[in-house]
Amino acid sequence: MVDDYIEEACFYLFENKVRKDEIASAFNLTSAQVTRAITSYSKKISQGKAKYEVDAKEFWSKNYRESSGDERITLVDEKGRYYHGWKAELEKLSSEKIIELLVVNKQYSDKHPLSEFSKGHAVIGYDPLVPLRNIRRTVVLLEEILARKEDEIPQEDKNF
Repeated sequence: MVDDYIEEACFYLFENKVRKDEIASAFNLTSAQVTRAITSYSKKISQGKAKYEVDAKEFWSKNYRESSGDERITLVDEKGRYYHGWKAELEKLSSEKIIELLVVNKQYSDKHPLSEFSKGHAVIGYDPLVPLRNIRRTVVLLEEILARKEDEIPQEDKNF
């Protein structure tokens, strides 16, 4: 017997194009149990016993990504507006795009009026500098990804 929340998770992860064997592995289930859970939850929706919720779909997708090792990151655009992405998405970008993001985010974090306060660790409790600290973390990730991409370029291509 599979719990209702496991049925919901299986259903929405499958909706998010996660393979059944990956779902089974994540929840320590068999593929047959995952198939039954998806079918059961789908039936509950069609009978009106459960409601299809986009927020639940996003919740399970985010949790699955984070539990799989992907990291949610905070970025800032040229106008200083915050937005979020995923580390795995950054790794797919071209070096040029990574450099663009790196420049914008580094300039923002270095020029922010509270920049010096965000370099150390947060005090225990409320931290109003969390967004700025997240941007600094993103800058480090961008630098690491760019360095890896540069290491992957064959030596003969570096000497043009």
